[in-house]
Amino acid sequence: MSGGFIGPYGNVAYALGDSFQILPLIVITAGILLIVLHGIIERRQSAHLSSSLLAILVLILAIASSIVLWDKGHAAFDNMVTGDDFAQFFNVLFAFLGIVTIIVTYPYLRVRQLPATEFNALLLSAIAGMMVMASSLALPSLFVGLELLSISLYILCGYTRTEEQAQESAAKYLLMGGYASAFVLYGMALIYGATGSVFFSNIAKALSVGQSVLSNPLLLAGIAAVVVGFAFKASAAPFHMWTPDVYEGAPVPVTAFMSVGTKAAAVAMIIRVFIQAVPQESNVWSYMLAFTAAVTIIVGNMLAIRQNNIKRLLAYSGIAQIGYILIGVISASRPGTAAALFYLAVYLFMNFGAFVLTISITNGSGEKSQISDLRGIGYRNPLAGIALTVLMLSLAGFPPTAGFIGKVFLFTSGVAAGFTWLVFIAAIFSVVSVYYYLRVVIYTWTPIEQAEAHQQVNTSGTILSTITGIAVIFFGIAPAYVLNIANTALHGVVNHVLH
Repeated sequence: MSGGFIGPYGNVAYALGDSFQILPLIVITAGILLIVLHGIIERRQSAHLSSSLLAILVLILAIASSIVLWDKGHAAFDNMVTGDDFAQFFNVLFAFLGIVTIIVTYPYLRVRQLPATEFNALLLSAIAGMMVMASSLALPSLFVGLELLSISLYILCGYTRTEEQAQESAAKYLLMGGYASAFVLYGMALIYGATGSVFFSNIAKALSVGQSVLSNPLLLAGIAAVVVGFAFKASAAPFHMWTPDVYEGAPVPVTAFMSVGTKAAAVAMIIRVFIQAVPQESNVWSYMLAFTAAVTIIVGNMLAIRQNNIKRLLAYSGIAQIGYILIGVISASRPGTAAALFYLAVYLFMNFGAFVLTISITNGSGEKSQISDLRGIGYRNPLAGIALTVLMLSLAGFPPTAGFIGKVFLFTSGVAAGFTWLVFIAAIFSVVSVYYYLRVVIYTWTPIEQAEAHQQVNTSGTILSTITGIAVIFFGIAPAYVLNIANTALHGVVNHVLH
């Protein structure tokens, strides 16, 4: 039950029950406090390793608590948040992303001689914000989670404080993120003004008793403002302008984390707000998102072709990928939404694996980021070369990878929902994307003179990229494992909405 605040007349049992619903978030919050306390007490260099290990342990405990909560979740704290399976699906996704980020970040921070304690605390804070967003049932809690994520990322983008490019990245992200948050907040205020409630269930009820978005300009403006704000956060065109510059200037581990985490959190927001709160108006917001998806796919793929910087290439690639994911969301169907969740899960492996190799290819000072720096990696480290090839082919949508089967699921749901024109655009530009993905593969297997081979791939990068490559092949051949979990995660969230 909800409503379990402890007070003079409160019920302690209900309060404990409500707290149990956000157990992964509590674990993360306690972990942040422990890491900060550990950093204050232990200032030696060895504390950096112990801080990273502590952060990984906290995230493992968060995953374990999400598994315990699976199929046991319900609304809590007066319907502000929930511990349903949808929230737990994203909690596991976010925590796993955090674990692999910390693993690849530790050697990066050691080379750059940057403190790990503050980085890990900020990373866990960003994950906590994502978890709040995925579990929110009301507009205020959703906005709190959004800002917790955003503020943490602003600082992480400028974590290499002595580098001008990193400071520029942080400043740009702060300014653009502030605009996006203002759009989201203003849109939420308009939706509240139109429906008289901030709770998703009450908003849905208000719309089901006769209100129509087309006859209510206030509600229409609110939905439009929220779409713009979410598009900014998801790096969707035409609100993507900040993404390549921020990704290029930020530390590579932060870029890798943002490339997956912000998109996953944005999709969770979109599903919660549009499918759960305003499902009756899907004929309005689905076309808004369809237009956004079309422009995103075109812009992302066309601009990626021109890139020589691997971080900027993956940034524009990520812009195109969020366009594909939106096809599943706008279908407003259970198969389409499940396909979007499936693609998000496999996108974590595809994109993060590619960034892992970017992080791992180092010269003495820390990182190289030109596509030409990948030249000959396949010959000097065949395992890493094969992994990068598999990941690039999966992002391009080649069978039998997870990227291919994920796009099949998304495109099928789009056609079934009547968005054949959008699927046609997506299919055409998927073919276009083959050019720049194969360009990376060609550089990977281009012979190079031994005297030119300055960069090497470290052991952790090789191992993690190999694991992600294997996962991409496995989930391409056997997608049912993740797809069934995604379908289960939708029970209760969209049970009476999606068909």
